[in-house]
Amino acid sequence: MISIVYCTREANPKHSEHLRKCSGELKKVEVIEYINKGEGLTKFYQKALDEAKYDIIVFCHDDILLETNQICKKITKLFNNNPDYGIIGVAGTKYMSESGRWWDDKKKMYGKVKHTHNGKSWLSSYSGDLGNELTETVIVDGLFFSVHRDRIKKGFNLDVKGFHFYDVDFCFRNYIEGVKIGVHTNVRVNHMSIGETNQEWEENRIIFSEKYKEHLPVKIDKVFSGKERYNVLVSGKAISETLTIVNKLKELNYNITVTAPVVDSDRINLKKLSQKGVRFTPINQPPGYKLGDGEWEINSPNGFVKSEVNKLYRVSEVKFDLTHTTDLEIANHLNNLYPDIPCVTSDGDINEIVKSYQKELLW
Repeated sequence: MISIVYCTREANPKHSEHLRKCSGELKKVEVIEYINKGEGLTKFYQKALDEAKYDIIVFCHDDILLETNQICKKITKLFNNNPDYGIIGVAGTKYMSESGRWWDDKKKMYGKVKHTHNGKSWLSSYSGDLGNELTETVIVDGLFFSVHRDRIKKGFNLDVKGFHFYDVDFCFRNYIEGVKIGVHTNVRVNHMSIGETNQEWEENRIIFSEKYKEHLPVKIDKVFSGKERYNVLVSGKAISETLTIVNKLKELNYNITVTAPVVDSDRINLKKLSQKGVRFTPINQPPGYKLGDGEWEINSPNGFVKSEVNKLYRVSEVKFDLTHTTDLEIANHLNNLYPDIPCVTSDGDINEIVKSYQKELLW
């Protein structure tokens, strides 16, 4: 049984009904709508903490659509299976810098949030899918988060004015009191906005960073469960050089892409990769890049210009956790192509490879 709380400038019965339907518990869910004419959020959210019927309280924006049903069961199960957690959300970070900007280190961010704006939709994947697990964070985003009233130490800070930083302050003041906070991905949220900052956000950020300067920065080291399934880009000077690594990684059911030069004798090796469910791209046009041919055009600050022959252009983002090669020259090439993705050069056994992966990801 859950209470769901949101603020809105005008009565929004459609949003209330949407939340009820997605709860999966029409008779066991309490939806609280506060009409807020610009008074900020902390006043109303604290009122909900004090007066909500149920101990598990979901706080959410009024401009979201839930793309998951039975959220009551999912959230209740997360709290029941993790009795040491008091606050959980769909996006957050393991690192809070002195600045108070929780996205300063994107590698420490976790969760998934879909955005829709001006008729376009995209998924912000801050991490992989966490399944039914929680990963511990310092704070969670106020877009959609759940609180177990009996497990928190602090309420909302009424000194935080407006509509920004109420979530960061609430989480952090509980975090430093020992309340565990975490992110999950089993409730999917579509934010009908891009979530921009403004002057009010900046003012509240400065107040927050000054108030908690003795506690910042904070970083939570990643804890590995041993069940992780990484997306790995494997490379070498020939496809044959990648097969040993590929065979080891397939034992762990990792998602593997190979990029390497192609020669006429590689037909058998390409077939082996295909049979193992491994995607292949030639190294002269690796994932996320397109090779210039002097014909197709690229949008530059000076307008559209023809691509340069044999020059690589970054055309899309990639979702690899790591790159892996045993060749140092190739490793340098991968680091230049993907500077934000850790590169591993281990050629040991499975256990040594996993340890090297975890070491890189932790760092």
